[in-house]
Amino acid sequence: MQHLIQHNSIATDREVIEKIVAGEAAFFEILIRRYNSVLYKIARGYGFNHQDAQDLMQETHIAAYQNLKQFAWKASYKTWISKIMMHKCLYKINHGYQKNEQPSDDRITETGKPLMSHGVMPDPEQASVNKEFTGVLEAALQKLPLIYRTAFVLREIEGFNVQETAEILNITQVNVKVRLNRAKTLLQKELEQYYHAGNLFEFNLVYCDGIVHSVYEQIARLHT
Repeated sequence: MQHLIQHNSIATDREVIEKIVAGEAAFFEILIRRYNSVLYKIARGYGFNHQDAQDLMQETHIAAYQNLKQFAWKASYKTWISKIMMHKCLYKINHGYQKNEQPSDDRITETGKPLMSHGVMPDPEQASVNKEFTGVLEAALQKLPLIYRTAFVLREIEGFNVQETAEILNITQVNVKVRLNRAKTLLQKELEQYYHAGNLFEFNLVYCDGIVHSVYEQIARLHT
């Protein structure tokens, strides 16, 4: 475990993937933990509740693992797995819900440190303010049309550049900029100075171990 923790902090995605493809499946845990937060925020951005987001994350990790040997590095692993997640979300929206069923509006409010967070924890008073405005902004984001919400989540929350966002959403870079500007216009301008993008839709460490365990159970079944 300590060996994996050390690699998690210093190894590049390419180095980790080379080890996995060479047969060291245990190293896939590094990629799971490294990108759980990204995938979770994408799923929540599509309006899925916490449980559905976790299910989609597991499906996405398994799909990535099964196709890892075919990964050709035409884009970064982060972009590649995010695009898989997008396809999973869209498929579930189109086929996974009954017409009269809506994703629930539960929000993650645990106070644990966000997964793989490298930021400085704010003082209690500032944390309270951030939490309040984060909740308001999450609610505002959910009211945006999906095409604007996804562009905002990818660019402003997850920090994908314009080219990466265009690839994930399968649109032009111009359209990315148009959608992002429209999203910002629709959100209340007075809120933008208060939120910290990385706090939106946090996937806390308390849930990460469960995702790792579930993914590895499915990987084990693939090899039996």
